[in-house]
Amino acid sequence: MSDVPMPPDVLAQILSWLPVSSLLRFRSVSKSFRALIDSDYVIKLHVNHSVQTNTNLNLLFGGDRTLCYLSLHESSKAVTKIDNPLYFAIFETVILGSCNGVVCLCTTEPDNEIAFWNPLVRKFKKIRLAPAKCIEGLGRGICIKGFGYDHVNDDHKVVRLVQYCSLYNDIVHSTIEVFSSKTDAWREVRDFPYYLCYRRNFNTFAVGALHWLVSLKPEAKFDFRIAAFDLTTEELCLLPQPDFANEMVRLNLCVLGGCLSMVCNYPRKHVDIWVMKSYGVKDSWTKLISTADVKLIKESDFLRPIVYSRSGEEVLLEKNFERLYWYHLENKTVKRLKVPGMPRLFVTETFTGSLVQVNIGSASGSGTKKEKTEDKNDRKRDDFLSKGFRLVL
Repeated sequence: MSDVPMPPDVLAQILSWLPVSSLLRFRSVSKSFRALIDSDYVIKLHVNHSVQTNTNLNLLFGGDRTLCYLSLHESSKAVTKIDNPLYFAIFETVILGSCNGVVCLCTTEPDNEIAFWNPLVRKFKKIRLAPAKCIEGLGRGICIKGFGYDHVNDDHKVVRLVQYCSLYNDIVHSTIEVFSSKTDAWREVRDFPYYLCYRRNFNTFAVGALHWLVSLKPEAKFDFRIAAFDLTTEELCLLPQPDFANEMVRLNLCVLGGCLSMVCNYPRKHVDIWVMKSYGVKDSWTKLISTADVKLIKESDFLRPIVYSRSGEEVLLEKNFERLYWYHLENKTVKRLKVPGMPRLFVTETFTGSLVQVNIGSASGSGTKKEKTEDKNDRKRDDFLSKGFRLVL
């Protein structure tokens, strides 16, 4: 790197501290600079640093087919609209989840179109999954999808849980299927012997595993368990849960700060939010929030924590898919977050800004030929700009 007056490993460390917007601009400095920024080493270093320091976080708003995002750590004061890779699909877009710098979108059954997407780089990889098998007399069953990252094999995976029940609510057939983005392979991996609860909220990926609220019997109203499916070993197990009062409670699993958490909503009374500090250890369940603030519990059908503030003193909460609140952990005060451009109704998902490549596609493009032309033009533009710039540090 003759045009960069410092060792590449030192420069890579510096680059890993910068926001994605700066890195995208710096790609035009020179060919060697662009090659370093686009290298797997710098991309992974940048993601790891962002996760460890709780930086480069963005909030993605989804609603029907419209998508926009808000940077939580930059000086942005309004949401930014962004092209939806699945906008022209027949069915609505669902945000399955985000991990390791990649967001996964899908369309509802029976369309099954999936997009692995980097919203900031505006690139995606789109595939179509085969529909769930149809069993005579039972239809296609209940299909629940989840998204996660296998860090051992460096593989983003889509998990589909398909469950068929009889008229008497007995499980006739229940299985877990996994799609690997690394191998482009779709396979059935194991049976799922539990009954699903609260099917509305089920995409909870934390500590390398997907989690669901389940019961051992179809009519067990308050006999809740936490089922975990490890994306690396593809093993299924039950996790210990916190000691909460389980009468007249609405439960929801979520992830906060990389830890599995559980929301216990006692309607018109109070809300408790628990966090599992050490994964799989029952005694590590800690009650992070317990509040009866009227702003949060009044007409509250759904409440979940989203992310810590950068200082760690506040937690952002989403209520009823229409409002966001900052909850101060020490003062126990609640402050509503309103930003220009926010949709009226939304589902939120946090994602880490990154340069992770998901291969081929531009959300505004319409075909392979056009995408190749755009990539070629991008290279020409970068080469042109690199002739007139040299980095001075």
